[in-house]
Amino acid sequence: MAIAKMKKVTLLAEQTDKDLLLKAVQELQKLELIDLTSLEETALLDYYTKETPAVERTEYEEHLKDVQYALAYLKQHIPQPGMFAKLKKGRAEYTLEELEASVSVPQLESLCQDISEREKQLIELDQKRKSVIEEESFLRKWGPLDFNPNDLADFKVIAGFIGTIATGNATEFKTALKEAVPNYVDEIFQYKDEAAYLVVTAKENQQEIESILNQFQFTKFNYPYRLLPKEELKRNLSENKNLSEQEQKIKKEILSFSSKIKELELGEEYFYNLMQREVGKSLLLNGKSLFLLNGWLEEEQLPELKKLLDEHMGSDQYAVISEEIEMKEFEHVPVVLKNNKFVEPFESVTEMYSLPKYDDIDPTPFMMPFYLVFFGMMSADLGYGLVLLIGTYLAQKFFNLERGMAKFLRFFHLLSYSVIIWGLIYGSFFGYELPFQLLSTTSDVITILVLSVVFGFIQLVYGLVINSGVKWRKQERASSYVDGMAWVGILVGIGLLVLGMLVFDNPILKVISYILIGVNVVGIILVTMLASKNKGLGAALGLYNLYGVTGYIGDLVSYTRLMALGVSGGSIAAAFNMIVDFLPPLAKFTVGIVLFIALHALNIFLTYLSAYVHTARLQYVEFFGKFYEGGGHALSPLKTFEKHIYLKKRQ
Repeated sequence: MAIAKMKKVTLLAEQTDKDLLLKAVQELQKLELIDLTSLEETALLDYYTKETPAVERTEYEEHLKDVQYALAYLKQHIPQPGMFAKLKKGRAEYTLEELEASVSVPQLESLCQDISEREKQLIELDQKRKSVIEEESFLRKWGPLDFNPNDLADFKVIAGFIGTIATGNATEFKTALKEAVPNYVDEIFQYKDEAAYLVVTAKENQQEIESILNQFQFTKFNYPYRLLPKEELKRNLSENKNLSEQEQKIKKEILSFSSKIKELELGEEYFYNLMQREVGKSLLLNGKSLFLLNGWLEEEQLPELKKLLDEHMGSDQYAVISEEIEMKEFEHVPVVLKNNKFVEPFESVTEMYSLPKYDDIDPTPFMMPFYLVFFGMMSADLGYGLVLLIGTYLAQKFFNLERGMAKFLRFFHLLSYSVIIWGLIYGSFFGYELPFQLLSTTSDVITILVLSVVFGFIQLVYGLVINSGVKWRKQERASSYVDGMAWVGILVGIGLLVLGMLVFDNPILKVISYILIGVNVVGIILVTMLASKNKGLGAALGLYNLYGVTGYIGDLVSYTRLMALGVSGGSIAAAFNMIVDFLPPLAKFTVGIVLFIALHALNIFLTYLSAYVHTARLQYVEFFGKFYEGGGHALSPLKTFEKHIYLKKRQ
């Protein structure tokens, strides 16, 4: 069956074995815990109490945050392997015992402390360097001064002023000084928004000069150093160099931590796992000497759970009770999809829409053949299909892929066969026509259009048949007929009528079609009326249901995209080939090759993207809309982190 059968499992053990039991459950990675503290059964709650291990959780959370911060900091400063290197290497696999044995908490704490100290040192150096750089900029501006500005205060006969004004006032400033009492003006520097000047005059003229300086908002210069600017600049550059050397030294020390990244990654896994077990403890019921754990588990995983509990605790240290799930609990039961290796990759399409409820059906096996056919029909090029086939095969062969990515590539690998088959049917190879073709995207467009509608008609009827079966199983007999088989009869009757009018001029075929349509139209009205308490309202509802035929017409029109995308993709490929063919012979076999690859690579991407999206849309709207609601939720077990490694089963 496509939805795995679940059991409600209860575990009972002594308080002293709580950590061992939760470790076994976590290693299984298949048991979703139920929060027993929210139960309404007061008889249980009177005897058991809720445990809140806040101290332990806080401790593990702090360790986890420290490790995560140290790891993120190192990855910012240490070059990481490239994408292909990561794909080739893949993730290491550990058992839970191997993971915990490879982690030393004191070493991790010491490592995090060392990294934190290096970070603090770099921050302090960075702040010092910013200050030194600002000082350098200051000294370089005042570098032309060949005396210490503070010496001006010691002059007895003359008065000297050094300061800055806005650059825009520089001309008027110099003019005003020139027209005033005798003085000497020397421009030290001038930048975009600031100009610096030395003004010297006799002591008796000091007050008049100060009046002019105030008029132009002359900011007097405060020189905070003992030596000349040039000499202070040498000291500054030496200090900057020293800080830079210290910074490089610390960065080299950080680079030496590259071998510790794996240790931190394992530490992150380790502390997360411990924290999750503490979260699990908060969902238990605890007595003075015993505790109770309750959860959802696949029936086939029950022997594996017992095996792990035996290995961790001993066979006589726990009790397991597995119960059949009652109908009233179906809405709360998590869903695990179980399909064969050909259907399994298509589960991602269903999951992207919504998982089924536990008492529903998995639509994946029913949808898979149509998805294959429709994707291939929309892409339909032998060359494009071979690119997808070879690319996905080589990626799976030579790369140690993430599990999710591997499943995604298997999905597209299966789709590549459909693209190849339809490419042969359309006789297309990278936009060029093959010597053989069953259908031409240029001369057989109407035939392809009709074929698209026929495929859509078959899928719609199939969806209605499934809908009828689902509702019959749920004891909804009237709805099974009205929303399912009645419309199957009407649509088949309409199909036979169209077939008789356009292909076979057979009176018997027409009679059969009229009977199918008439009987089921009357049947919808009568069954709806009989199933309703208010017969008049039921008859009206039956008539309203017949209006649904317009929706089926719209659904059939949606399937014309099978033709449209297949033809457009082939036409674009042919247009790209024409562009390359227009090039002169020399350019065709040089620039033309690069252009051919680039243009077709773009078309391959757009073709597969469109085919993926529109095929999914046909399943979600036209097909799933006939029988499938979804609304289920995935199993959320107590499991390990598996961010950097994969957990493997112990031998």
